[in-house]
Amino acid sequence: MRTGQSKPLPRFLKTQLSWSRREGGETAGMKDENKKRRFGWRGFLLCLFGVIFVVSTGVTVWVLINHYRANKAIEELRNQAKPNIVATGSDLPVGSTPAPKGQKEAPKDSAAVPEVTKEAQRQCAMDFSELKAINDDIIGWLYAEGTKIDYPVLHGEDNEYYLERLYNKEANSSGSLFADYRNHGDFSDQNTVIYGHHMANGTMFGSIELYRDQEFYETVPTMTLYTPDGDYLVELICGTDESGYDEFVSFQFQSDEEFMGYVDALRARSTFQSDVKVQPGDRLISLCTCAYVFDNARYMLIGRLVPLYVTEDADAELPQSGQPNG
Repeated sequence: MRTGQSKPLPRFLKTQLSWSRREGGETAGMKDENKKRRFGWRGFLLCLFGVIFVVSTGVTVWVLINHYRANKAIEELRNQAKPNIVATGSDLPVGSTPAPKGQKEAPKDSAAVPEVTKEAQRQCAMDFSELKAINDDIIGWLYAEGTKIDYPVLHGEDNEYYLERLYNKEANSSGSLFADYRNHGDFSDQNTVIYGHHMANGTMFGSIELYRDQEFYETVPTMTLYTPDGDYLVELICGTDESGYDEFVSFQFQSDEEFMGYVDALRARSTFQSDVKVQPGDRLISLCTCAYVFDNARYMLIGRLVPLYVTEDADAELPQSGQPNG
């Protein structure tokens, strides 16, 4: 018997060991492959999230820059639109609304509204000469105290141009307030429809839906519309939810009955209640923006236009800014 030398292994043990080594190697290889796959998926997801973060950050910065440019441009325009106080010549605070062409004259309530005389001068508190020189499409200026609504109103050849353009025609996602191209652009229609974006920061028509609240309406029941031909008090009468898939506005009416039926139908489904009386021959203004209460929803705020006249005891003043206090 020899000592210090190992005996040769039986054949079956050699086979078994070779299998074990092979299996161990394959297992280690599989583990390495799984690690590579895990690292690959993790790397892909990290890259994907990184791209999403960069894109979303870029979009956010782009939106903020657009908002800043829009606000700056509007503020510059506000500074240019200086009040143009008309010499006083009448004691009449408010006159009755003249009827549009083809419509009967609205009945006058002598106890509530003084008769408009030839001496009465329309209040025209804003000088539109500079605004028209900047852009002849500017047809008015809408202001609502307690909201951010303090903007020029434009009138284009379609309902697309000013959807993403400022009053100076510069491309901007904030867009402008603009009257429907089917309107005449001088507020002579029985219903002038004005559109504006529902901006998340409350600008443009982002504050229109505040009128879903009765208390807010009672706090801000009127607006002011300045135009080259004279100013109007806008007495708000109702606010409704409409579908963007439907043609939900009318611009002219064939009869007084059709007009009053249209107004009554809107008031019946209004989000707030108003005591403002509407008569045949009155003119309306409808402010329309996107809403999110259902698919493709719109919120429409309707008001009655009441012409303002120059008074001796109160000068017409244009508010410097429509930004709410605080």
